[in-house]
Amino acid sequence: MARVMSKRSVLTLVRTYWESWRRSMSDAHALDAWMRGDQYDITDSPEHWAYGRPYSPRATTEEYDDLGRRTPTPWAGLVVKSLAQTAYVDGVRMPGSVENMQVWKSWQRNGWDAKQTAVHRAAIGHGASFGIALPGVDQLSGDKMAKMMARSAKRMAAFYDSDDDEWPRLAIDATPYKDNEGNRGWNVDVYDDTAVHHVTCKLDGGAESDWEYLTYDEHPLRVTPVARCANMLDLDGKATGEIEPIIPLLRRVDQDTFDRLIVQRFGAWKIRYIAGMARPSTEAMANMQAMKLKVEDLLISTNHETKFGTLDATPIDGFISASDADLRVLAAITQTPPHHLLGLSSNLQAEALAAAESGLQRKSADFKMNAGEFHEQMFRLVATIEGHADEARAFDMQVRWRDTESRSLTQAADALGKLAVQLKIPLEMLWEKVPGWTDGDTDRAKKLVETGALDALLNELAGGDPNAGNAQQTGDTGGNGGA
Repeated sequence: MARVMSKRSVLTLVRTYWESWRRSMSDAHALDAWMRGDQYDITDSPEHWAYGRPYSPRATTEEYDDLGRRTPTPWAGLVVKSLAQTAYVDGVRMPGSVENMQVWKSWQRNGWDAKQTAVHRAAIGHGASFGIALPGVDQLSGDKMAKMMARSAKRMAAFYDSDDDEWPRLAIDATPYKDNEGNRGWNVDVYDDTAVHHVTCKLDGGAESDWEYLTYDEHPLRVTPVARCANMLDLDGKATGEIEPIIPLLRRVDQDTFDRLIVQRFGAWKIRYIAGMARPSTEAMANMQAMKLKVEDLLISTNHETKFGTLDATPIDGFISASDADLRVLAAITQTPPHHLLGLSSNLQAEALAAAESGLQRKSADFKMNAGEFHEQMFRLVATIEGHADEARAFDMQVRWRDTESRSLTQAADALGKLAVQLKIPLEMLWEKVPGWTDGDTDRAKKLVETGALDALLNELAGGDPNAGNAQQTGDTGGNGGA
């Protein structure tokens, strides 16, 4: 086993990558604000790529500012959710196997059925998220197990020696703290191929004296136990999320909303005017004319030169059309179904719905390809920790994704029936293709068939002997014995 790095080497290494971690963390927080609809609170300068406030006049009133705070809409979050809701891992198998691998139990044990959603959303929105696997102990049973953890780019960044490396050279995981005296700093965990080093720094860690090495936890793995889940990874090693490229378009949509709110508030009312009225001769008459008019009041003037009229309200149809046009562009650029963004009628036939979501399904296939490699990497790491040597070397394992494509159940059943009859495909293989079925449903169906319980149930419903199915399974014909 390699020697654990010295304290000085760890501090030197973390300070070398600290500024890169800070930039990555800052970018992830800005993208996360767009996901949550909090882009108005991004306080960087208007020249910053993530700036989220719509343009407004320099001299604004509290009323203008209030309308600006009502403008942000989490369209970016909808784009992320639309893709994330198509990607759910349902199992991991070896080619030709009908059973999940042993490492699937660790997945369930660590609660990753639910945690995978957060991992995928962070990867889609921020560009990358991370998984960690280390030796651990089950808190209830005390059994040894692999402890799987997930991190977003808001707190973790991984650094590779080469763009082709599977495992990073090191990964930095940092969280801010504030002590009782109000002093700020960071608690930093540095992962490498020998240990997890625990470090702390004061303020932003700009000075060498701000850093302090605390302790380390050695691990038996020969790699840095961190895997990266990337949304889109180019050949130069840059991971890009779904939000960053479309921020200019998202800003246009928010500007459309802000302009419409301004028009609704200040220009959507007819203005009544009077011109040519004689100036009041006394202060009392001036006070009478200055009285506020009620809705039912009627204005009368004895001066024949007086003119009455109204100024028309500014129509808002054009502002609504501009917003719809930008949302259509957003749907096309992100391959998001238009009815998700425009609120079109949901009363669509299955064929029309499938056609509308075809682009999203193609994008989902790309994401599943990248995320599948991440999960397989995590499974191999878990297998190494738990001593499943064969599974740790199973480079041909395949992650199974849940079928989330919109299809008519009638059409699916008809297609599966034809596959069974015309191509003689075993029914047990086709059960996995039933829309909405999970591995648990398939296992229950298999057990019902194997035990004869299904035949017994059908026979009982038909008015026959409920034990006939079991008797057939055991070979008991119900006679008086073998004569």
